[in-house]
Amino acid sequence: MIKMTSTIIDLLKKREQIKKKKPHFIRTDAGTVKRLQKKWKRPRGRDNKIRRRLKGRLASPSYSSPKKVKGRHPNGLIEILISNLNDLDNLDSTEHTIRIRGTIGNKKKRTIIKKAKKLKLHILNPGIKLKTKPVKEKKEKKKETETQKKPEKTKEQKTTPEQSEKQDKPAKKEQEQAKEKPEQPTKEKKEKPKKEKKQTTVKKTVKKDTKQTATKATPKPLKAKKTADKSSKNK
Repeated sequence: MIKMTSTIIDLLKKREQIKKKKPHFIRTDAGTVKRLQKKWKRPRGRDNKIRRRLKGRLASPSYSSPKKVKGRHPNGLIEILISNLNDLDNLDSTEHTIRIRGTIGNKKKRTIIKKAKKLKLHILNPGIKLKTKPVKEKKEKKKETETQKKPEKTKEQKTTPEQSEKQDKPAKKEQEQAKEKPEQPTKEKKEKPKKEKKQTTVKKTVKKDTKQTATKATPKPLKAKKTADKSSKNK
């Protein structure tokens, strides 16, 4: 654990009490102007009345923590952001704590953690468990164990009586089902005699012949009458 002196412990407790009483400071004209955020921003105007701290105006931030504890982590140590191995140099484990930058990859993070443990530095966000053995050795051991558990099957391998019973069970079930269901005689379909079509073509030909004979036998009487009328008129 981190060792702290009695003076630092007392000052940290005092800082907590001060921060609880601290009000929420607002920017000037944040309540009247809509576009301004309610976030503190130091006034820089020449005639600004809050900057001049005139009576009856909003209070400016003045609830600062003690100087010996200012900017320290709650554990009492100074927090330092690290992005390289070179940043770990000239650090003391009794005064400094480490926070690794979030943009660093896992490969680089492991090397930083290894060096920090050698220097006995406290890490606030380790985030990764260091692997003692490399991955290749573990994979090779898994393959060896799998080969030992599963021996290679040979073609001359004899079947046990239990395996033979399991193989015979489906064959027996098929035989029993065949006995239970006797073969039903198949019904032969009777062939129906085909109906002979009536000869309708003969009648049509006969009708045509009758019409032709009738036209030939009956002469046209109109032409004879007209000739007779012409002869009577001429006389």
